[in-house]
Amino acid sequence: MVNIGLLGDISAGKTSILRLFVRYLKVGDIEQVKGGEKCVTIKVDFSGEATVPGGDKEDRLNQKETKTIHPNRVVFREVKSGRAHTIFAPGGDRARSVIRMGIITISRIATQIVAVFSCDRPLKTQFEFFRDVRFFPDNISVCINKVDLLKGDLKDEIEKLEAEIKDFFKQRKITIVETFVTCAEKMEGFEDVQIYNDRVAEMLLKITTQ
Repeated sequence: MVNIGLLGDISAGKTSILRLFVRYLKVGDIEQVKGGEKCVTIKVDFSGEATVPGGDKEDRLNQKETKTIHPNRVVFREVKSGRAHTIFAPGGDRARSVIRMGIITISRIATQIVAVFSCDRPLKTQFEFFRDVRFFPDNISVCINKVDLLKGDLKDEIEKLEAEIKDFFKQRKITIVETFVTCAEKMEGFEDVQIYNDRVAEMLLKITTQ
């Protein structure tokens, strides 16, 4: 069994990653992606989501703005091997004690950590979140999410982000095993949306099953 912790700053897209993965599991698309195999959900818990008081902003899935108070969780099982895995996604608002406790707990119990970064704001502010995470394995995976929001040449911008993130964790003596570039929402008008949607499923499958 593999316990994955999706860690990242506020609105990095951790919950969206989890929701998209559940969608792939439920409709059977998980078998069609690279490295895909038949899996079933055992438990899906998004009770940690709370609607932001007074928030009238809507996200790109036409839902009310929410904040993750308690870690969201998905448990799924590989049909062939029978192995079960759990993915946790705590909130990113480390200033709130209840959320901070969730981050600490997940960072301790997770056997695999995925550091999630969003392309819609500077990495410098997102690094502050990871400076506060005290319990980190020596090897982690990185997810660069919301790739649809990058401006300019996509390949060049991704390479710049990868280099900056690698340097940050290298200073902390943490090795990045693999970097995944994703878009965790069904975006209209983004030409390669299906490719980057699939990579969400490919990422979580690869980390758990391989």
